[in-house]
Amino acid sequence: MEISLRQLRYFIAVAEHGSAIRAAEAINISQPSISTAIRDLEIILDQPLFHRRYAKGLSMTPFGRRKLVEARRIVSDASVFETTTEGETTLSGTVAFGYFTTLGPSHIPALLRHAENQLPFLNINMAECDMEDIQQRLRDGRMEIALTYDVGMTEQITREVLAEFVPYAVLPENHPLAKQKSVSLHDLSKEPFILIDSPMSREFLLFPFWQHGLEPNICHMVSSVDMVRGMVANGHGVSLLITRPTLERSHDGRALISLPLRESVTGQRLVAAWSGDHPLGQTAQAYLECMRSFFKVEKQRFSMPVKT
Repeated sequence: MEISLRQLRYFIAVAEHGSAIRAAEAINISQPSISTAIRDLEIILDQPLFHRRYAKGLSMTPFGRRKLVEARRIVSDASVFETTTEGETTLSGTVAFGYFTTLGPSHIPALLRHAENQLPFLNINMAECDMEDIQQRLRDGRMEIALTYDVGMTEQITREVLAEFVPYAVLPENHPLAKQKSVSLHDLSKEPFILIDSPMSREFLLFPFWQHGLEPNICHMVSSVDMVRGMVANGHGVSLLITRPTLERSHDGRALISLPLRESVTGQRLVAAWSGDHPLGQTAQAYLECMRSFFKVEKQRFSMPVKT
């Protein structure tokens, strides 16, 4: 038997989705066809590409992770070969892309629109993840490139800074502190405080207080930026955030006020991240360049305005 591009594409789909069933749904191919292709590929290579775990899907073997990198490169090169005419290339193929969950509403839809304009024939296979899951997927090859904060990354993960954000205060519209041009952490620490209770985010949002020897008066712990904004807008407390939506409204339409902090605090870097063990193929490199150009253009939109 000879290895085909079809087998390699099915292999990549299964690796990215973690099971033949989910891969079949994603690429609209029957599950038996995918399973047969993977089994034939393993026979040709004379080694298993996946560990089969009953009721838990598939996980790649070390050999499978190495072959995934090679398979992506071959499929990417084949796509370039198929679409190159008279010296001009129309880049096509698929990029396995992930993003940290709180970045989704503010950044991902606009980034995808930018990518569609720049790379119209490129398919983006997206996954919304927490930071730990992003690192795991990058390390084992299921994800090629991610948009995330530069928090807790291991040395095996390569990062490129795309933007930097500084924590800012959010307050109810009618709060006395909202009348100021900036707000002090000392004043915020005396108010009921609403905290995002998720790994990494929790510690980073508490750190500005710790930097200045303060402890916030935590009254509620929630799991999302949208919930923080809704609680603040309805007068349940104040908070700090990093991700900044464009509109100063909560989901229920109530207004809130965003203010810069008076004290100097550590910023948070927004990065493109990929595994140093898995070199980016042509399609992923093109998508990385698209991310660079997007944040260069959009940088001003995400900056913290000063209240006048």
